[in-house]
Amino acid sequence: MEIGELIEKVKQGDANSFEPIIRMYQQKIFSYCYYLLGHKQEAEDAVQEIFFKAFRCLDSYRYDHSFLAWLYKLAANHCRTMLTRRKRWRLLQLKFWAYEQAKSAEEIYAEQAGFELNSLAGLSVTEKEILILRVMEDHSFEEIARILGIRPAAVRKRFERLKRKLNGEKRTKEGLGYEQRVELR
Repeated sequence: MEIGELIEKVKQGDANSFEPIIRMYQQKIFSYCYYLLGHKQEAEDAVQEIFFKAFRCLDSYRYDHSFLAWLYKLAANHCRTMLTRRKRWRLLQLKFWAYEQAKSAEEIYAEQAGFELNSLAGLSVTEKEILILRVMEDHSFEEIARILGIRPAAVRKRFERLKRKLNGEKRTKEGLGYEQRVELR
C-alpha cells in the first residue's frame, strides 16, 4: 500500500494504518536520532516521541513534499530541543553539583573495542544533520535543504566546508605526511 493511502486512512480515523508507516521509517529515524544524540536510549525515546507527534500532527503534512522529509524535519527539531535541554542541564549540574557522569554501556564497549563511539562529537548539530542526511541516508542537497529549511546552495557550501574540516582533522590525527582523505559524496 502506498504511503499516501496509509496517511489518508489515518486521517479518516483508522489509527491502525499508522503502524505500517512506523515500520517503514522507524529504522531511518532511529539512525538519524542516534547519530545526532549519540546515545541509544535517548534515540529510542526520541523516535517514539517523534512518531507520536507525527500521528498527532498528521493534518499538517502537505503532500507536495516527501513524507520522509517531513519526518526528518520533526526529528531534527526534536533532537535540537533535546540537545539544548541536555546542554542546559549539564550547565546546571556543573553549577550546583560536583557531578561525574557514569559512562554508558555503549561508551564502555567502544573503549574496550578500541574505537571512538561519538566521532561526530566536534561537529555542530547542523553539520551532523547534513553529514547524516547526505552520506548515511543518501539524500540530495535539495531534500536536505527542505528538511533543514535552508537553501540548497547553503547546504552544498556547508557540506564542502564540512568535508574540508573532516579531511583536516583526519590528517592532523594521522600526522602531517599522511594523505588519506575522507571520501564523501
